[in-house]
Amino acid sequence: MPHHSIVADVGGTNTRVAIARDGQVLPDSIRKFANADHNSLTDILSAYRESHDAVMVEQAAVAIAGPVRDGEGRLTNLDWAIDCASLTQATGAPDAHVLNDLQAQAHAVGALDPANVEAIRTGQSASPEAAHLVVGIGTGFNSAVAYHTPNGRLVPPAESGHATLPVSTADQLAFSEYLRSRFSHAAIEDALSGRGLGHCHDWLCHRAGQPVGATSTQVFADAEAGDDMAKEAINLFSCILGTVLGDLALTTLPFGGIYLVGGMSRAISPWLAQTGFEAAWYDKGRFGPFLDQFPIRLVTDDYAALTGCASFLEEYRNTH
Repeated sequence: MPHHSIVADVGGTNTRVAIARDGQVLPDSIRKFANADHNSLTDILSAYRESHDAVMVEQAAVAIAGPVRDGEGRLTNLDWAIDCASLTQATGAPDAHVLNDLQAQAHAVGALDPANVEAIRTGQSASPEAAHLVVGIGTGFNSAVAYHTPNGRLVPPAESGHATLPVSTADQLAFSEYLRSRFSHAAIEDALSGRGLGHCHDWLCHRAGQPVGATSTQVFADAEAGDDMAKEAINLFSCILGTVLGDLALTTLPFGGIYLVGGMSRAISPWLAQTGFEAAWYDKGRFGPFLDQFPIRLVTDDYAALTGCASFLEEYRNTH
C-alpha cells in the first residue's frame, strides 16, 4: 500500500503544504497559504486537512523558519509556535516531526531534480557518504550540515545567521561597526540577507553623506542601470559572502558540496563573477587552496523544503 504524509514549509509570510506519497511530493497537492489570513500554523494545517480528508496520512513534518529544539519550534519573524503534539492534532498523523527549514533543505539534497541545481564553482568529486552543507540566504541567513551515518542522514539544527559577522578588511570592520551602532550587534544575517544588501548600501550612503533606505530590489535595479554605489554595495555583500562561506567550509568540511538556497542566493549569484567573491573565498592564508575541494551549487527549486520533509520522513520510516 502507498504511504502518505503531510509536509509543510512555513516561512514568515507564506506557508506551503503538500501530500507526499512514498517520499515523493505530489505536485498537484501543493497549496500556498498567506500567513496573515490565519491565526496559527495549526489553523492552516487543519484547513488543508479538511480539503484532503480522503487521504489517510501516517506521518507529518513541517519545516519552520526559526529555531527548533526537542520537537518544538517558534518562527523568528512571526509569533507562531508548533510542536509534535499539535501537529498530530491538526493533521491526524500519529508520527509528527518539526524541523528547521535549513534542516529540511539539507534533507532534500540528493532528491532534487538536477535541472533545479546550478553550478557556481566546481570542486573535487567525493564519496556518497561525504557531508554537504546547505546555506540559506533570504529573509534571513542560516546553514545546516548533513552527515551520512549508518542509521541515516543526520542534520543538526543551527542558527548561524546570528553569529557575529567576520571581518577581513578595514572597510568590513567599518561596516561591522556601523551595524553594531544600529542594532547593538553585527550579525551575519544583518549583512547577508534581503535586508542585508540594503544595509550594505546604507553604510556606503552614510559614509558619503547621502540618504539611506534603499531596498535590495532597488539596489539590484540601480546596479543594472550602472549606478556605482549600488555596484559597490553588491561587491561588499559578495565579499562578505565569500568570507562566510569559506569559514563554514573549513568548519564543517562539506566535501559533498555547498548548496545555496533562498531568494537572495538566486539574486546575487549572477553578480558573483563580477565581484571580489572568489578572492574572499580563497582568503584563508595557507589553507586557501584547500577550498578548491568544495563545489558550490545553487538550488532554484521553490519546493525543496517540501521535498526535504518528505525525504526525511521516508528515511525515518525505513530506519525506525
